[in-house]
Amino acid sequence: MATDSSGSRDSDATAEDLADFLGLLNELKATGCTLLVVGDARPELFTRASANLFGDPAATRYRLLAATDAEARSIADRLPDPDATPRPVSETTKIVNHADAPRSITSAARSSDSAKAVIPETRVTDPRLDGLQSALVESIEEFARDAKGLRPGELRVGIDSLGTLFDHHGREVVRRCLRKVGASVRDHDAMAHYLLEDDYDSERTRALAPDVDAVIEIRSDDAATHRHDAQQRWHVPSRDLTTDWVRL
Repeated sequence: MATDSSGSRDSDATAEDLADFLGLLNELKATGCTLLVVGDARPELFTRASANLFGDPAATRYRLLAATDAEARSIADRLPDPDATPRPVSETTKIVNHADAPRSITSAARSSDSAKAVIPETRVTDPRLDGLQSALVESIEEFARDAKGLRPGELRVGIDSLGTLFDHHGREVVRRCLRKVGASVRDHDAMAHYLLEDDYDSERTRALAPDVDAVIEIRSDDAATHRHDAQQRWHVPSRDLTTDWVRL
């Protein structure tokens, strides 16, 4: 399913294309997957995309968010409202804090999100990526033990953002870390998404694309014209597939 640069559907796109893509999504959810979210878009749109990928708050899910430079407000906005979740967020949600100077994220959000302040938080002080990698893999394993086995798509993992990791560690170090985390994600049929505020055609996006199952490109849109302010489309290089632009 292809689109032109304006976002309109090509004449060759068919219902069969859509069926193929929906089948692929179900396959990714069933077997575990890693997704890269990129685009020339406002930071709040990346937060919205991340919130969507963490899933319906009303569904029983485990959520693990690694923050490298995300603001406390952005983190609070993407995690579920404790009043909407079937289980306490303190049991199903965890934050891994890998900021340069990792002050408490949950404490920073306490004034406006007191219920979310009970979310467990691990502060990673190891300046290398080994510390972040270990914290993520250990947290994934911990959730799997607590759940006595995870259902496909029940665990959602996010990293916000990769830009800071690239700046501090370089491309190959970041790729090795994501491969290790991705292997653990797939072992437990989980879904992970990584945020990178780069264009789809950027060098850093191209470097990571072979290591993920799909790239989600986001962009701002004219709300007055289309009744929504943002769009997304999926790229699956291994299937030579690009979807139409749809509402984010």
